[in-house]
Amino acid sequence: MTDMSTSGTVLVVEDEKPLRDVYSIILKKAGFTVMSAANGREGVEQVKRHEPDFVLLDIFMPIMNGLEFLKTIDLKKRPSMKVIVFSNNSDSGVKDEARKLGARDVILKSDISPKSLVALIRTQLAV
Repeated sequence: MTDMSTSGTVLVVEDEKPLRDVYSIILKKAGFTVMSAANGREGVEQVKRHEPDFVLLDIFMPIMNGLEFLKTIDLKKRPSMKVIVFSNNSDSGVKDEARKLGARDVILKSDISPKSLVALIRTQLAV
């Protein structure tokens, strides 16, 4: 079992600053090291520089969306990096595409509590 201080590094890729800030605070309080990016392009740069353990990824963002981010980082070349798409989009085509590109899961923001989100990330990092 991983202790709280070694929970891993999480990159939050979310264009809405209030949400990005809230997720960052929640994850830091849970013991994760947290980085953030306001769009997919910034997220790609963070991945190249820091190779986070986990990415919490929005789909609809300016400059580069979540699907473009997944295509660019190519999870096949980063098997230890886990990605969960965290979006307000319930479109099954988008969900299928995200999974094909390597996302572990696609979750609606409104369907999960902060506590459940932390538990989900911990579970994914343990796999």
